[in-house]
Amino acid sequence: MLIGTRRHEMMKLLETKPQITIPELAEQFNVSQMTIRRDLDTLQTEGKIQRSHGGAMKVKRFMGAKYEERANEHKAEKAAIAKEAVKHIQDHMSLILDAGTTVAAMVDELERFKGLKIITRDLHTALMLSNEERFGSFDVYCAGGRVSKWAYSNDGIYTEQMFRSITVDVAFLTCEAVSQAKGAMAWSPNLVGARQTSMEAAGKSILLADSTKFSYNSLAIFAGVDAFDEIITDSRLDEYEAAAYRKAGIPLSIVPGAG
Repeated sequence: MLIGTRRHEMMKLLETKPQITIPELAEQFNVSQMTIRRDLDTLQTEGKIQRSHGGAMKVKRFMGAKYEERANEHKAEKAAIAKEAVKHIQDHMSLILDAGTTVAAMVDELERFKGLKIITRDLHTALMLSNEERFGSFDVYCAGGRVSKWAYSNDGIYTEQMFRSITVDVAFLTCEAVSQAKGAMAWSPNLVGARQTSMEAAGKSILLADSTKFSYNSLAIFAGVDAFDEIITDSRLDEYEAAAYRKAGIPLSIVPGAG
């Protein structure tokens, strides 16, 4: 069997079986486990599968979900990521906080700081930071634009214009999916410009992504993983995938998850 044909057949197997092991594939195709490992490495590089310890799974596609649904998912992991993220912050810094529930988890951790200047396109985050009693020393700006009714955030040309007109110390970005092969992805092309201009405005860009984001592909790529100064995720990330990021020299911080 030709190499390309074998890899195509592997993908067909993963359509019917969510996860498959290297020994199973070696037996199925009558080749060595080393050959299967090379095949899986290639398929992962192409963004078609996610390697797991001893096997592989098909990459799923993220199609978007309502804010309320996402806010209740992986809360412990998001809280741990937020605690790690604020280590990049000092009093009187200027920050961009991207839209999304992972970045929104940072809000409670910001209360210890003074004099922050924060720009966000997330309506929930802006509302929480408008609490005078908790964040009275902050200057908070909400980047205007087209309102996404399901995500409670702004995007579009007016959002991008604001980000192009400022410069900040750190931008904290989120994504709907991320892979070493494709980069950080958004579910809609409408979000690409806002995230790219956020990164262009910042001296440092940090990607916050819980481990489930590494199991997906999504429609629109907004940055390669090497464009970030750090990627912060949780300990549920597969060890094989974490090692691949580090081998490629991509700064990856892993924080304890929910166990």
